[in-house]
Amino acid sequence: MLKNLSIAAISAMMIVGFEHSASGSSIGVGNPYPVSNYKCQDGTRLAVRLLGDRASVSVNDAAEVDLPAQGQDGTTFSNGRWTLTIIQGQLSWGVGRAVPSSCVGG
Repeated sequence: MLKNLSIAAISAMMIVGFEHSASGSSIGVGNPYPVSNYKCQDGTRLAVRLLGDRASVSVNDAAEVDLPAQGQDGTTFSNGRWTLTIIQGQLSWGVGRAVPSSCVGG
């Protein structure tokens, strides 16, 4: 009986260990649009989610705002007030007609 109990305990530990490693390897699975965080030169903090035809952006932890893609290349997203531009992996953030601020992170 002790032998059966030991086998059951070892089996249970192996199952728990397997479930833990399986869930750890699935981080990001099921979320095709992950959020990337950026810090801009002007101090603005952005949380950006690229959705193809639009970008969902949270500015300084505020509620997300959808910015529609401008043009076919998918590098500029704007609602007329805010503009997010991504060119060759470099992100910039503009408000109104102000000079856009360069942002780093990702």
